[in-house]
Amino acid sequence: MWLDPRNGPEWDLPEPSGPVRSYVVASLPRTGSTLLCRTLWDSGLAGAPKEYLNPMQLRDWELRFGAQRYRPVRGPLLGLVGRLRWDEARLRAHLDRVRRRRSSGGWFGLKLHGHHRERFFGQGGPEPLLGSVRWIHLVRRDHLDQAISWARAEQTGRWSELQREDLPPLYSRRRIQACLERIEAQEAAWEAFFRRRSTSPLRLTCEDLVNDLPGAIERVLEHLEIPGRPPRLEAGSRPQADRINELWRRRFLTGRA
Repeated sequence: MWLDPRNGPEWDLPEPSGPVRSYVVASLPRTGSTLLCRTLWDSGLAGAPKEYLNPMQLRDWELRFGAQRYRPVRGPLLGLVGRLRWDEARLRAHLDRVRRRRSSGGWFGLKLHGHHRERFFGQGGPEPLLGSVRWIHLVRRDHLDQAISWARAEQTGRWSELQREDLPPLYSRRRIQACLERIEAQEAAWEAFFRRRSTSPLRLTCEDLVNDLPGAIERVLEHLEIPGRPPRLEAGSRPQADRINELWRRRFLTGRA
Protein backbone atom coordinates (compact mmCIF):
# COMPACT_ATOMS: atom_id res chain seq x y z
CA MET A 1 0.00 0.00 0.00
CA TRP A 2 2.72 2.47 1.01
CA LEU A 3 5.47 3.28 -1.46
CA ASP A 4 7.68 3.91 1.58
CA PRO A 5 7.01 1.46 4.43
CA ARG A 6 7.99 4.04 7.05
CA ASN A 7 4.97 6.15 6.14
CA GLY A 8 2.68 3.67 7.90
CA PRO A 9 1.12 4.41 11.32
CA GLU A 10 3.26 1.76 13.02
CA TRP A 11 6.22 4.13 12.54
CA ASP A 12 4.48 7.07 14.22
CA LEU A 13 6.00 8.57 17.35
CA PRO A 14 4.05 9.60 20.48
CA GLU A 15 2.27 12.90 19.98
CA PRO A 16 4.29 15.68 21.65
CA SER A 17 2.88 17.14 24.83
CA GLY A 18 4.63 20.50 24.47
CA PRO A 19 5.90 22.90 21.83
CA VAL A 20 7.90 21.51 18.93
CA ARG A 21 10.74 23.29 17.16
CA SER A 22 11.76 22.50 13.58
CA TYR A 23 14.97 21.93 11.69
CA VAL A 24 15.52 21.50 7.96
CA VAL A 25 18.16 19.40 6.21
CA ALA A 26 18.84 21.43 3.05
CA SER A 27 20.20 19.09 0.43
CA LEU A 28 20.19 17.73 -3.10
CA PRO A 29 19.68 14.12 -4.20
CA ARG A 30 22.58 11.72 -3.65
CA THR A 31 24.28 13.69 -0.87
CA GLY A 32 23.78 11.09 1.87
CA SER A 33 20.69 12.86 3.20
CA THR A 34 18.80 9.59 3.69
CA LEU A 35 21.71 8.19 5.70
CA LEU A 36 21.83 11.32 7.88
CA CYS A 37 18.08 11.53 8.45
CA ARG A 38 17.57 7.82 9.08
CA THR A 39 20.36 7.80 11.66
CA LEU A 40 18.93 10.86 13.41
CA TRP A 41 15.51 9.18 13.46
CA ASP A 42 16.93 5.98 14.90
CA SER A 43 18.74 7.94 17.62
CA GLY A 44 15.33 8.75 19.14
CA LEU A 45 16.44 12.29 19.97
CA ALA A 46 15.52 14.46 17.00
CA GLY A 47 12.19 13.38 15.55
CA ALA A 48 11.86 11.46 12.31
CA PRO A 49 13.40 13.72 9.65
CA LYS A 50 12.28 12.80 6.18
CA GLU A 51 11.58 14.26 2.75
CA TYR A 52 7.92 14.92 3.54
CA LEU A 53 7.42 17.16 0.48
CA ASN A 54 8.71 14.57 -1.98
CA PRO A 55 5.85 13.43 -4.29
CA MET A 56 6.16 9.83 -3.04
CA GLN A 57 5.79 11.02 0.55
CA LEU A 58 2.87 13.29 -0.31
CA ARG A 59 1.14 10.41 -2.08
CA ASP A 60 1.48 8.07 0.90
CA TRP A 61 0.34 10.61 3.49
CA GLU A 62 -2.60 11.73 1.37
CA LEU A 63 -3.63 8.10 0.89
CA ARG A 64 -3.20 7.42 4.58
CA PHE A 65 -5.65 10.19 5.44
CA GLY A 66 -8.36 9.25 2.99
CA ALA A 67 -7.40 10.53 -0.47
CA GLN A 68 -8.12 7.22 -2.23
CA ARG A 69 -7.59 8.77 -5.67
CA TYR A 70 -3.85 8.49 -4.97
CA ARG A 71 -3.95 4.70 -4.58
CA PRO A 72 -3.03 3.93 -8.25
CA VAL A 73 -0.42 6.71 -8.46
CA ARG A 74 3.01 5.18 -8.98
CA GLY A 75 6.05 5.52 -11.23
CA PRO A 76 6.13 8.58 -13.54
CA LEU A 77 2.68 9.68 -12.33
CA LEU A 78 4.21 10.54 -8.95
CA GLY A 79 5.67 13.67 -10.50
CA LEU A 80 2.16 15.15 -10.64
CA VAL A 81 1.59 14.87 -6.88
CA GLY A 82 2.22 18.20 -5.24
CA ARG A 83 1.84 20.21 -8.44
CA LEU A 84 -1.93 20.58 -8.39
CA ARG A 85 -3.97 22.50 -5.81
CA TRP A 86 -1.34 22.58 -3.07
CA ASP A 87 -2.05 26.02 -1.66
CA GLU A 88 -0.67 27.26 1.67
CA ALA A 89 -3.63 25.97 3.69
CA ARG A 90 -3.30 22.44 2.32
CA LEU A 91 0.46 22.46 2.75
CA ARG A 92 0.08 23.66 6.35
CA ALA A 93 -2.42 20.89 7.10
CA HIS A 94 -0.04 18.28 5.65
CA LEU A 95 2.95 19.46 7.68
CA ASP A 96 0.87 19.79 10.86
CA ARG A 97 -0.39 16.20 10.71
CA VAL A 98 3.10 14.90 9.96
CA ARG A 99 4.63 16.97 12.74
CA ARG A 100 2.13 15.61 15.29
CA ARG A 101 3.21 12.06 14.41
CA ARG A 102 6.91 12.42 13.66
CA SER A 103 8.40 14.58 16.43
CA SER A 104 10.51 13.62 19.43
CA GLY A 105 12.79 15.40 21.87
CA GLY A 106 10.90 18.61 21.12
CA TRP A 107 12.03 18.58 17.46
CA PHE A 108 10.50 17.98 14.05
CA GLY A 109 12.87 17.41 11.13
CA LEU A 110 12.19 18.06 7.44
CA LYS A 111 14.52 17.11 4.61
CA LEU A 112 14.14 19.61 1.78
CA HIS A 113 15.76 19.24 -1.63
CA GLY A 114 16.31 22.48 -3.50
CA HIS A 115 13.76 21.83 -6.25
CA HIS A 116 11.06 20.99 -3.68
CA ARG A 117 11.78 24.19 -1.76
CA GLU A 118 11.38 26.21 -4.95
CA ARG A 119 8.17 24.36 -5.90
CA PHE A 120 6.41 24.90 -2.58
CA PHE A 121 8.00 28.08 -1.21
CA GLY A 122 9.38 29.97 -4.21
CA GLN A 123 12.26 32.16 -3.10
CA GLY A 124 11.30 31.76 0.55
CA GLY A 125 11.41 28.96 3.09
CA PRO A 126 9.04 26.98 5.31
CA GLU A 127 9.17 29.33 8.31
CA PRO A 128 5.62 30.71 7.77
CA LEU A 129 4.39 27.13 8.30
CA LEU A 130 6.94 25.80 10.78
CA GLY A 131 8.04 28.85 12.74
CA SER A 132 11.71 29.52 13.43
CA VAL A 133 13.93 26.89 11.78
CA ARG A 134 17.45 25.58 12.38
CA TRP A 135 19.22 24.77 9.12
CA ILE A 136 21.63 21.96 8.24
CA HIS A 137 23.20 22.21 4.79
CA LEU A 138 24.40 18.87 3.42
CA VAL A 139 26.47 18.69 0.23
CA ARG A 140 28.70 16.22 -1.57
CA ARG A 141 32.18 17.45 -2.34
CA ASP A 142 32.63 15.09 -5.29
CA HIS A 143 30.06 16.40 -7.75
CA LEU A 144 30.93 13.85 -10.43
CA ASP A 145 30.21 10.93 -8.08
CA GLN A 146 26.99 12.66 -7.10
CA ALA A 147 25.97 13.19 -10.73
CA ILE A 148 26.66 9.55 -11.61
CA SER A 149 24.60 8.35 -8.65
CA TRP A 150 21.78 10.77 -9.54
CA ALA A 151 21.79 9.77 -13.21
CA ARG A 152 21.67 6.10 -12.31
CA ALA A 153 18.82 6.49 -9.81
CA GLU A 154 16.87 8.67 -12.23
CA GLN A 155 17.18 6.04 -14.93
CA THR A 156 16.53 2.91 -12.85
CA GLY A 157 13.99 4.31 -10.37
CA ARG A 158 16.00 3.01 -7.41
CA TRP A 159 16.56 5.92 -5.03
CA SER A 160 17.08 3.88 -1.85
CA GLU A 161 18.06 0.41 -0.78
CA LEU A 162 14.38 -0.31 -0.13
CA GLN A 163 13.56 0.01 -3.84
CA ARG A 164 14.35 -2.29 -6.73
CA GLU A 165 15.56 -1.18 -10.15
CA ASP A 166 12.73 -0.84 -12.67
CA LEU A 167 15.23 -0.65 -15.55
CA PRO A 168 18.86 -1.81 -15.85
CA PRO A 169 21.49 0.94 -15.53
CA LEU A 170 22.82 2.06 -18.93
CA TYR A 171 25.64 4.55 -19.24
CA SER A 172 24.69 7.96 -20.66
CA ARG A 173 27.27 10.72 -20.78
CA ARG A 174 24.57 13.23 -21.65
CA ARG A 175 22.49 12.28 -18.60
CA ILE A 176 25.49 12.51 -16.26
CA GLN A 177 26.45 15.90 -17.70
CA ALA A 178 22.88 17.15 -17.22
CA CYS A 179 22.97 16.03 -13.58
CA LEU A 180 26.31 17.80 -13.07
CA GLU A 181 24.83 21.04 -14.38
CA ARG A 182 21.77 20.58 -12.18
CA ILE A 183 23.97 20.10 -9.11
CA GLU A 184 25.95 23.26 -9.81
CA ALA A 185 22.80 25.32 -10.36
CA GLN A 186 20.92 24.02 -7.34
CA GLU A 187 23.88 24.33 -4.97
CA ALA A 188 24.26 27.92 -6.14
CA ALA A 189 20.55 28.44 -5.44
CA TRP A 190 20.93 27.13 -1.88
CA GLU A 191 23.89 29.44 -1.28
CA ALA A 192 21.92 32.42 -2.61
CA PHE A 193 19.01 31.43 -0.36
CA PHE A 194 21.22 31.43 2.75
CA ARG A 195 22.83 34.76 1.76
CA ARG A 196 19.46 36.47 1.28
CA ARG A 197 18.41 35.44 4.74
CA SER A 198 21.77 35.97 6.45
CA THR A 199 21.42 32.38 7.69
CA SER A 200 24.41 30.42 8.93
CA PRO A 201 23.52 26.73 8.63
CA LEU A 202 25.46 23.85 10.09
CA ARG A 203 27.47 22.58 7.13
CA LEU A 204 28.10 18.88 6.57
CA THR A 205 29.29 16.82 3.63
CA CYS A 206 28.46 13.35 2.42
CA GLU A 207 32.10 12.53 2.94
CA ASP A 208 31.76 13.52 6.62
CA LEU A 209 28.99 10.95 6.99
CA VAL A 210 30.96 8.20 5.29
CA ASN A 211 34.18 8.87 7.21
CA ASP A 212 32.74 9.60 10.67
CA LEU A 213 28.99 9.16 10.99
CA PRO A 214 28.90 9.32 14.82
CA GLY A 215 30.90 12.55 14.74
CA ALA A 216 28.53 14.07 12.17
CA ILE A 217 25.49 13.14 14.28
CA GLU A 218 27.15 14.67 17.35
CA ARG A 219 27.56 17.93 15.42
CA VAL A 220 23.88 17.95 14.47
CA LEU A 221 22.76 17.31 18.04
CA GLU A 222 25.01 20.10 19.29
CA HIS A 223 23.61 22.43 16.61
CA LEU A 224 20.10 21.64 17.83
CA GLU A 225 21.18 21.97 21.48
CA ILE A 226 19.81 18.52 22.24
CA PRO A 227 21.13 17.20 25.57
CA GLY A 228 22.20 13.61 25.94
CA ARG A 229 23.68 11.24 23.43
CA PRO A 230 22.46 7.89 22.12
CA PRO A 231 24.40 4.94 23.58
CA ARG A 232 25.13 3.63 20.10
CA LEU A 233 24.67 4.96 16.59
CA GLU A 234 23.83 2.55 13.81
CA ALA A 235 23.05 3.71 10.30
CA GLY A 236 19.82 2.41 8.84
CA SER A 237 20.99 3.08 5.29
CA ARG A 238 24.30 2.91 3.48
CA PRO A 239 25.70 4.48 0.28
CA GLN A 240 24.67 2.56 -2.83
CA ALA A 241 27.75 3.12 -5.00
CA ASP A 242 29.26 -0.02 -6.52
CA ARG A 243 31.50 -1.12 -9.38
CA ILE A 244 29.09 0.22 -11.99
CA ASN A 245 29.50 3.73 -10.57
CA GLU A 246 33.28 3.34 -10.67
CA LEU A 247 33.20 2.19 -14.31
CA TRP A 248 30.94 5.07 -15.31
CA ARG A 249 33.27 7.55 -13.61
CA ARG A 250 36.30 6.27 -15.53
CA ARG A 251 34.37 6.30 -18.79
CA PHE A 252 33.15 9.86 -18.21
CA LEU A 253 36.63 11.14 -17.35
CA THR A 254 38.11 9.64 -20.51
CA GLY A 255 35.56 11.58 -22.56
CA ARG A 256 33.95 8.50 -24.07
CA ALA A 257 30.30 8.71 -25.13
